[in-house]
Amino acid sequence: MTALIPARSGARRGLPPREAPAGAPPAAASPEPPEPPALRRRWPLTSVALVLGIASLPMLMPAGLPPGPGNTGLPDLALIGLSTVTLLWAGTRRLPVRWPFLIPTLMTIIAGGIAAVVNQAGTLTLVKDLFVLMWAVSIANLGRDPRMLRLALRAFVVIGTFYAVVEILGMLLGIEAMSGKQLDGERAMFTFGDANYASNWFICVFFIVRATRYPRKTWHRWAVCAVILAAEGLTGSNGGLLALCVALLLGYLFRLFREGKAHHALAVGALAFLIAGTGAAVVTTVDIQPYLDQASQMSPVLRDSIGRTTGESTESRSSVNAATIQMLEEQTRPWGIGPNQTRPQMLARQYGYVREAHNDYIAAVLERGFLGGVALVTLLFVLIQRCVRIARRGALTPRYAALVPHPEMFGALLAVFLVSALFYQTLHYRHGWAFFGLVAALDLFGRRAAPDGRPPGTPAGSRTADDPDLTEGAR
Repeated sequence: MTALIPARSGARRGLPPREAPAGAPPAAASPEPPEPPALRRRWPLTSVALVLGIASLPMLMPAGLPPGPGNTGLPDLALIGLSTVTLLWAGTRRLPVRWPFLIPTLMTIIAGGIAAVVNQAGTLTLVKDLFVLMWAVSIANLGRDPRMLRLALRAFVVIGTFYAVVEILGMLLGIEAMSGKQLDGERAMFTFGDANYASNWFICVFFIVRATRYPRKTWHRWAVCAVILAAEGLTGSNGGLLALCVALLLGYLFRLFREGKAHHALAVGALAFLIAGTGAAVVTTVDIQPYLDQASQMSPVLRDSIGRTTGESTESRSSVNAATIQMLEEQTRPWGIGPNQTRPQMLARQYGYVREAHNDYIAAVLERGFLGGVALVTLLFVLIQRCVRIARRGALTPRYAALVPHPEMFGALLAVFLVSALFYQTLHYRHGWAFFGLVAALDLFGRRAAPDGRPPGTPAGSRTADDPDLTEGAR
């Protein structure tokens, strides 16, 4: 038993070692046990919550399952966890929680609240308005740490590419649970339950790839872009295709301006305007439907996308816009018909084509009145202002500029939402507000320091992203 008990030594207490008795054999030196390695959590709770939250964004109707009460889904459950972890993360570090887009959101809620009280309908939508804001708040505050922002950006790219591969394989193999193929058509909806929603998601991932230049190898990056665009094409969204083309052009123009090539940008813009004008004149004067019919025979996806350009798609959206504009003109009160009440009001008025409002701009004024329109304009102004500030040459610090080498692509992605809002209600998409959080993170914490050494928008005395405990990541 005594052999198992190590001999006491005074070395640990700083005392000189005792001398061995005369004639005794020298004792073998017993090595000190090594100190146990420090425990390191390679996947802290904050990182797990962030990645799972981003991964949950498309999971509105996974495997065709219907949404929950109030059109809720897995992203809402994941957001509760992400918001809680974010607030704890900031609280344990005594960091102020920033609330980007809070003023326009409160304006939207107040406008909707007045309309809901007067019309006694649409109260649940107000909770959703505050809920989607938390996506931007959570990602923006975690973006205070460059490592967390890096994780968020790469999660969008990796997870988005994986989902694109799943959708493509589902279409090729005929597995509707993977592709989300429409029951009455050939368009892929993935797990969104709506092909236009899925199209907007893949376009978001595409522009995040372009902005971050991740993957780093050029051919890897082009392969990822090709996969994402293929998945977007399978959604058959005409509005998404139009928004993508406009955003690609604007992204190129923004890049030319950022590089100081304003004259090149003006020339390219003028050429694009001439081509677009010529195309619009041809479409309005020439019957192109026979050509579209021939093209649609090449693929079922083409039949359900461009094949409906001058037929069902245009007529349905024209009917919805005409109905909503008529309802807007008939309003005698300035507070609107109530949040998310366009469809019920169409049913009550016995319109022949009943749908939700397919236009964010009309819906904001129709459902929430004059104040709703002001709130929407305020939100767009704040978004555009933030995108302009981060896209200026040399605006970002080296650490954040390394994460987003082409921030002007975020401005192009914002244009996707602005154009798509003419055809769908995109300003309520969950992944859209997550993207707004990325923009806010770069604007609040990624821009170069003010003359007193603080990043723009950081209160005096606040700890910045350069603090040692932040650069080590969320622990």
